[in-house]
Amino acid sequence: MIRDSEPESQKGVLAKQPRLGGVSRLILVGGIFLILFIPLWLIHQQQPAKQAELRATLSNLQKVLAVQENPKEKFEAEIKQTEAELEAAKAVFPNPNQSPEIIEGLLKLAKLNDIAVTEIKESSSKKKIGQDKSATEWPVLTFDIKLTGQVPKFQNFLLALDGKFTTCQIREATITIAKKEGEEDTASLKIDVFCYESSK
Repeated sequence: MIRDSEPESQKGVLAKQPRLGGVSRLILVGGIFLILFIPLWLIHQQQPAKQAELRATLSNLQKVLAVQENPKEKFEAEIKQTEAELEAAKAVFPNPNQSPEIIEGLLKLAKLNDIAVTEIKESSSKKKIGQDKSATEWPVLTFDIKLTGQVPKFQNFLLALDGKFTTCQIREATITIAKKEGEEDTASLKIDVFCYESSK
């Protein structure tokens, strides 16, 4: 009999539970669904705004880190680049003691253009480049050249000067056309060649 009473007590517990009808079950399932869905839906709606805020914060942090990354290395790289550019510029400028090479270059250039050089005088001076307080004095070699030949060849010579001496400047150029037949045209030029003098 003890065995028969056990299932009855279990039946009694199950019998005490209310039985739900079809509509009640539907309402219960709908309620559980709403309880789970509404918080998830609210979290999902807040995600784009949160993501945008986090992206903005991340972007700001990356900018701060990029600035603070290695300013010393950045400045050292800029200094090296500036020094390399300065060395390249110095290589273009002749040295003031190179006047014999410059004169030889002028003679060769005149010969290439079929012009005769009758006289070359050389003088040296210093000229300021720039107008503000940071203007520096540069050594300048000035060449007074007298030429004989024909006007078009003088013009070719003047045009070729810039290719041969990139730091030269033509201060004066006077071309005289021959009045008599058989005479050659003459030219008188004053050319400044800016030099670089290394400090030793």
